[in-house]
Amino acid sequence: MPLKTEKTRRCGGCCATCRIFKACGGCHAGCGAACCVRDCSRCIYICCRRPGAESLLASLGGPELPALPKQPAAWPGDVPKILPAVAARFSVMPAPALLPWVGINAARMVITRGYNSGGLRRKTGSVREFARISPETRTLLHMYIPDEPLEAFWQARRGIYPALREFDLVIAPNFSVYEDSPRMEHLINIKRSALVWVEMLQAGIRAAPDVSWAAFNDLERWAAHINKHSIPVVSASIQTVGRNAGGYWRGYLEGLAHLARKIPPDTIIIMVGAGTPAKMRAIQAEIRQRVVFLTTQPFLLARKGRLLAAKGRRMAAEGGRDYDAMFLRNVQFLQKGV
Repeated sequence: MPLKTEKTRRCGGCCATCRIFKACGGCHAGCGAACCVRDCSRCIYICCRRPGAESLLASLGGPELPALPKQPAAWPGDVPKILPAVAARFSVMPAPALLPWVGINAARMVITRGYNSGGLRRKTGSVREFARISPETRTLLHMYIPDEPLEAFWQARRGIYPALREFDLVIAPNFSVYEDSPRMEHLINIKRSALVWVEMLQAGIRAAPDVSWAAFNDLERWAAHINKHSIPVVSASIQTVGRNAGGYWRGYLEGLAHLARKIPPDTIIIMVGAGTPAKMRAIQAEIRQRVVFLTTQPFLLARKGRLLAAKGRRMAAEGGRDYDAMFLRNVQFLQKGV
């Protein structure tokens, strides 16, 4: 949910003399650094007082979003409204008519399990071959994954880039922008994601940026960047980590709708985190742009032996568990409901 920032520094600094205030906008009420005991060795946050934090941001080129050295990646053809994602390989290769596009989880299919060593999970062959995906099915790689494999990717990314050219589209990593984190941490992680996106374009990868934010001025900077560079496709998430109950996700939708009003109507938005037809319809009612829903829900429910049903119900599948068939049935249910 986008935060409302304040022109004060609860962490003890002075906004009037801050060199990054324009991008930062000030502190926010939920910032964990407000309870700082000045012992960085025990602190999980990156705030302006942590040694090396400002140097790290400066080494990334400051908080400004990076300029594009070449044209952004074009939208790769006809993509269905529902783009299902998987985190394991198929038992039997689905026919491309049933699965024209599929999303691939980078942590489960690309990045090595030994995160400390970094690098690729496989030394030979393609992800398509490993996952048993038809040559006619198009693939998208997403990095809406836990922090540990994300940080492993950040360290080893340049060695991984060549392998990512096999995908029809790659979404830049979604480095965490937690609501209780200081603005310094937000700015660093937003910048890291944008830098990876630019590096991917330079490496010949068809990549789209992940538009992450914590405050409305983050959205303003993204809108200006999208307009300046005529970026045709962006990705954003309304995932509510640890807060899935109720309508908490609508706060994230408020931010996305704010962005959508400021960018061209022909921009395509890949939306992550909407797993029910009702939620998808609510999003479409707020967004004028074309929305493609990237969702892992059909896969996750199938692995639990569950099928999507009317009115948000999840029914237990009868008979033996054919995970591939249940996955495809869940995808078809979503496609009919949106």
